[in-house]
Amino acid sequence: MDAIEEFGLLLKALTRESDRRINDLLRPLGITASQAEALQLLDRYGPLSLGELGTLLIAEGGHPSRLVDRMVTSGLLRRESADNDRRRVEISCTARGSELARQARERKETFRSWVRDQLSGQDLTAATALLECCLRDTQLAETVRSRREHALAEETSDAPATRPNVRDVRARRSASVSPVG
Repeated sequence: MDAIEEFGLLLKALTRESDRRINDLLRPLGITASQAEALQLLDRYGPLSLGELGTLLIAEGGHPSRLVDRMVTSGLLRRESADNDRRRVEISCTARGSELARQARERKETFRSWVRDQLSGQDLTAATALLECCLRDTQLAETVRSRREHALAEETSDAPATRPNVRDVRARRSASVSPVG
């Protein structure tokens, strides 16, 4: 096995282990990791259009319509016409959805604590740079960058969470995806 194959296997194994642990923590809430991610984003930044939500989701690869449909049907999300543009449909959390977003955040902190313990004493700078290189010129790299920028903006401001500028994310995504051929 060469180093690239081993690296790929380790990434895949880490992803599966992370997904398993997070889903085990969320199972008592009756939601999946994808649903928790959508709830947390909408609770933090909502209301958002379906397209805006899609640019911020990693779990659904930018295509959240079926996920949102299921969550609306189960009473976690609602769709409403925007106040300033009746043609625009916005998605937001219901009270139950906001409560599940809060509970999911708390449960995911258990996972983050486990990761912190596993990585105790390790410098993550080089590992983060390596993973960013692997994602370079991909749509998911832009999703990660947008979410990082908004998290940093929140950390340095006393203001409430600001809505991500989704048009900027879409433009960067379009520019970063290399044509196939």
